[in-house]
This record gives sequence, structure tokens and C-alpha cells, in this order.
Amino acid sequence: MSVWRRAIMLAIAAAIFLFSWLYRFNDPGGSFAGLTDDHFFYLARGWQILFGDLPVRDFVDHGAPLYYYVGAAVQALFGRGTLSEVAFSVTVLALCAALTFWLCSEASGWIAAGLAGAAFHILLEPRFYNYPKILVYVLAIPLLWRFIERPSSRLAAWIAVVTVVGFLLRHDHGVFVGIAMAVSLVMVYRRAGRAEWLKQAAVYAGVAGLLILPYLAFIEFNGGVVSYFQQASAWAERDRDRAPIVWPGLFENPDGVSAEAREGSWFGRGVGTVRDNIVAWTFYAELILPVLALACLWLTRDGFRPSWPRAREKLAMVAVLALVLDAGFLRSPLAARLADPSVPLAILVAWLVTVLPRLVIGGSGWRPLPRGAAVAVHAILLCVAAPVAFTIAAGLTHDFYRRLDKAALTERWGKSIERVGTVSAQIRLDWHLSSWLNRPTRPELIDLAMYVNACTTPADRILVQAYIPQVLALAQRAFAGGHADLRPGFFRTEEAQRLTLARLRSRSVPIVLLESGEPLKNFRKSFPLIVSYLDAEYREAGTRVFDNRFGTTLLVRKDLTPSGVYAPFGWPCFGSGVVGDASTLRSDRPST
Repeated sequence: MSVWRRAIMLAIAAAIFLFSWLYRFNDPGGSFAGLTDDHFFYLARGWQILFGDLPVRDFVDHGAPLYYYVGAAVQALFGRGTLSEVAFSVTVLALCAALTFWLCSEASGWIAAGLAGAAFHILLEPRFYNYPKILVYVLAIPLLWRFIERPSSRLAAWIAVVTVVGFLLRHDHGVFVGIAMAVSLVMVYRRAGRAEWLKQAAVYAGVAGLLILPYLAFIEFNGGVVSYFQQASAWAERDRDRAPIVWPGLFENPDGVSAEAREGSWFGRGVGTVRDNIVAWTFYAELILPVLALACLWLTRDGFRPSWPRAREKLAMVAVLALVLDAGFLRSPLAARLADPSVPLAILVAWLVTVLPRLVIGGSGWRPLPRGAAVAVHAILLCVAAPVAFTIAAGLTHDFYRRLDKAALTERWGKSIERVGTVSAQIRLDWHLSSWLNRPTRPELIDLAMYVNACTTPADRILVQAYIPQVLALAQRAFAGGHADLRPGFFRTEEAQRLTLARLRSRSVPIVLLESGEPLKNFRKSFPLIVSYLDAEYREAGTRVFDNRFGTTLLVRKDLTPSGVYAPFGWPCFGSGVVGDASTLRSDRPST
């Protein structure tokens, strides 16, 4: 690569970083101090470390221990609250967008195609909490490319490091990077032979094993490795059953047919139809992309990248990785997960941008085929590629101006910088529960967080049944029993229930938040040992529905005397923590 080309790519990568950062930070979108409830799934467990607990030893690790430690470290280093988490997540995603551009340009050989791939990735808008699903692969792919080009023990060791880091961020990342490494090793075997393959495979496996050994030893001393992975596997299987793949229809928009899809030219109606059903069309486009890329690679001599060593092998590895990530990540709700496999898909998009025109004009880069067969094959590939390209162009640009405008990127340059200050101030304000007191509208789960904060002490733990991780996070309270939520169907074995009870008994747990109605009945069936303990030690003190969704039953310990009543709910208070004005939120009359 020439010095000038490298300088241009560095400048563009820096511009992409800045654009992506402003685009995401200036419109965070989360309802709870800038974050979504799913983000708090991880943060509640990470912030539990701030209360002195460790994953596995003190609370259930859902297979993402490093994510929890990173979440705790961000708070310790950059300040308590959601602003530091938003800024950290956005920065990582912006860096990944810049690296994705670099990878796309490298794979395609064209800077313009690299921009197209980066745009595809950015406009899919990866969720903040899913930054590991992007970071792991922008680090792994260039190492794997270099390994395919020139295998060495040093590269195998570094790939092992990324594999273990991915595994600790979330266990399936380690598996997926391992599969990509296996594909790379197959290519090394084909070229260098068995001895080289054995050497590199041994280095990779040995380094990965040594790096993961301390973590496995920690698990063994805190419940056992076998039990841990059985529990993690059962949880993952149950979670997949709860959110299976739903094959969406291409013409079944639940919100009705837009005017764009009803009126205008056939082209305009086509654009409108895609945009009305953008989740479904993007889902199928993401499934087709790696298959299309593999078909084109098979038909080419050198991937149309003669100056890039082992181009076909490198791109084939990326396509296989894309298939693996599609299978591993794409499930319901699809709208939240379409960006998860976007790094290898963006690389394939950039490469196909350079290849698809050659399906029309031909060229010497294709494998020799009989003329009739070549025309037929190229026509079939174009027929497959056309709707994919149309989906990407029409769908991902929908509301593009509005999205830019929300991030203050449509006016003068200084407006977007001013917006950063405004968003920062708002997130910082929203983190303080007292700031919500006089707002005419707010999520009612904020009210529940206010109650928990005002009526428990920082040393107390709270057992929560429902999936409402934002409540304890915003209340700055630790969860009890080793579970941030205890939903029916998960961790229901006798061993798991006894461990939960042991953890409950070892802490001060003045209140318990259970669901109501049918979910509560299911809870009682799923956890008989826990329910028996709660029935003996706690009494029901109130019920309430929040946001018309979250029916909540409050249990309080029978042996504790309330210090007052939380006026908005009429629920008993324990401890001295107060949100805002005590006269507004609490009264001193005894609970009845």
C-alpha cells in the first residue's frame, strides 16, 4: 500500500470515527438515562461487582464475565452513572466502524467500496450493549487474514488471545472465532501441509488453554466447571427457546401499508414495500450475502484481488464466519439483532460492490466456463444479488435525513458539538432519580426505582423476579440471591434453588419484588424451595402495575418494623435512603 493511499485511508477512518461517534452519542435513544433495559441486563451484573460481589462466586454468570468487569471498571475510572457507559460504548463502536472501513477497503481494494461497507455497518446501528459482537471480529479478522497469508506461531498465539478475550466477553464469541481459526487452519493445511498445520494448531490450542486455565480454576473452586457449563448451557437453551427464530414475511408489515408503497411509480412502490418491511428484507439479505459471496468466490480465479495474497482464501473465511454469526446471532427480536453479524457482512458487501459489475461486463478474472453456462450462472447470481442490493440501498437509507437531523448532523458543524453537551447534561441529569420528580411524564419503572432507593439502604439487597434490570441499576442497589432476575424456567433445579437460598440468607433483604397474576403462579411452580422460604419469612405488602406491563407484588420481611410509608404507593419503607425531598416521597406514619 502506497504512503498516499495509507494517509488517505487514515484520514477517512478518522472522519468515520468522528461521524459515527456523533451520530450515535447525539441520539442515544435509551429511555432510562440514555440506555435501554437490555443494556442494563449486563450492567446490573457488572455493577454488582461494585458492591463487592464476583461473578460465579457470588452471583450467576451468564457467560460474559469480562463484560461485567469492563462495566464495573468504566464506573470506577470514568464516574458513576450511565453517561460514562454511554460514552464508552459509543467510543468502542465508533472505533469499530473506522476499523470496519479499513477492513472493507482492504478486502475490496477500493476506498469507495470500503465506504459502502462501512455505511452498511453504521446504518444498521449496533446496540450499545452489543459492542463485543463488533469489537471481537474487527480484531480477529485482520489477524486471521495475516495468518492465512503467512502462518506463524506468533500470529497463532495472538489469535488465541483474541479467542480467549472473546470467550470471556461472551462465551459464544470464543467458539465463533475458533471456527474461523479452524477454517484458516484448513487453508494452511492445503498449502503448507500436515507438519505446519500441526504446529500452528498446537500453538493456538496451547496458548488458548493456558490463558483460559485461571478462569476455569476459579470456576472449579466456586461450584465446579461441569456444573457451571451445564447451567450455562441450560440457560442458553432456555433463552433460545424463549426467543426463537421467526421467519418473517416480506409483505406483512404489521403497521399497515405506507403511502410510499401504494402510490407512485413501480420503482417507488418497490422502495416503499422494502421500507415497510425493512426488518424482514434485511434479515433475508443478511442470510443471502455470505452464500452469494461464496458462489462468486468459487467462480473467480483470484477474487479479483490479484495484488492481495490469498484473497480467495481470506474472503472465503470471512464468508464462513458470516454464516456462523448469522446462525448464532439472528433470532427474535430481529430488529435488535440485525447489526450483530455486521462486520463480516460489511466486508462481503464491499467486496461484492467490486465484483457484481463484472458479472455484467465479464473479464479475465472468472473461471473458464462454456459460454452458455457462464451466461446462465452470471444471470442467476445477478438475479440473487439484485434484491439484496436493492434492500441495502432502499432500506438502510430510510429516514436517513431524519436520523442525521436527530444527531444534529444536518446543520452547521458546531451544532453537533453543542448537541454533545446537551445530551451529556441530560444523561447526567436523568441518572439522578430526584430529577424525575417534577416531570409530567416518565416511565413508571422510574417510580419503582425511586421507591427502592428511598426505602432501602445501600447495604440492602433486593430479590427481583421480573426482567426489569434498570430498576435496581437506577436505584443503585444490589440484587439478592445471585440473580438480577429470577424468571420461571431458569435455574429451577434443587441445587440452584438451594444456592439462591444460601445467598439470600447471608444478606439483608428487606423487600422482594415478585410479579403478579399468571407469572407469579409460574414462579411459585418453578421455585418451590424459594417460595417456601419467602412464605415463611415475608408477607405481602402491596401490588401495583407499572407501565401497564409490569405487575409487581411487594413482599416485606415479617421481622422488620417499617420506618415509615412511601407516600406515592402507600408501601412500607425500611432504612434511611431518600430520593429528593423526604416530605414529598415519604411520611412518618407507621405501616399498617
